Amino acid sequence: MHIELDKFAYLDSPVHQWDTRFKIVTLTGLIAGFSFIHKIVLLPFTLIISLLIIYSSRLPLRYLMKRLKYIILLLLFTAILLSVTSGGKILFSFKILKVYQEGVTLGFVIFIRSIASILVFFVLLETAPFLQTMKALQALKIPAKLTGLIFFTYRYIYVYLEELRKMKMALRLRGYGANRLFHSLKTNSAIIGSLLLRSLEQADRICTAMILRGYSGNVPQGSRFSARPSDYIKSLATLIIVLLIVIIQKRMP
Repeated sequence: MHIELDKFAYLDSPVHQWDTRFKIVTLTGLIAGFSFIHKIVLLPFTLIISLLIIYSSRLPLRYLMKRLKYIILLLLFTAILLSVTSGGKILFSFKILKVYQEGVTLGFVIFIRSIASILVFFVLLETAPFLQTMKALQALKIPAKLTGLIFFTYRYIYVYLEELRKMKMALRLRGYGANRLFHSLKTNSAIIGSLLLRSLEQADRICTAMILRGYSGNVPQGSRFSARPSDYIKSLATLIIVLLIVIIQKRMP
């Protein structure tokens, strides 16, 4: 099973039809706006906005949740850690373990805010071909070296993950098992070393091939972007909504 790139980039939805430049600026602004929201009563609105954007993008929620599962575990661990280490008013205690109210509140805020932001980021990443996103970044005057670095990292990380999958499959077919700790560490170290060597060799071949094909460090622009009135309306409506939430928060006691 090969890892697919741009799996949902060609769906027909209002978010897919959104000019990529406007989409990058608007959704990045939306994520930044979420980072300012810390009132618990307003946090559900961040999730509602994120879910509405996902619904309008027609991305499968099950697919996004599958990508989120490890992030959720990390965020839960962070929230639990904050709840027992932050200090302040003790909510309850059990023997030497103390759970603090401020830590629980902060952990909850970080968890909800992070999930909402990551969902929006997934929509930004999944609703346009990655090459088109890189072209949009260059059109927004992001340095060519940075866009090139992002492009090649994103493109070839999947190649190396697929290579790692094949190596692990070969080990299983040869009867490898992780029963003994020392043997397991030794084998995994050998896998990582072999993957790094293959990566260096492949990177050298790719660099040579691209130089021979005239690559100069810039992502080829191809067709130019053309904004429509609907792009302005979508961006303006989204930014007004998040701005209203931030203003409401400032007016709250």
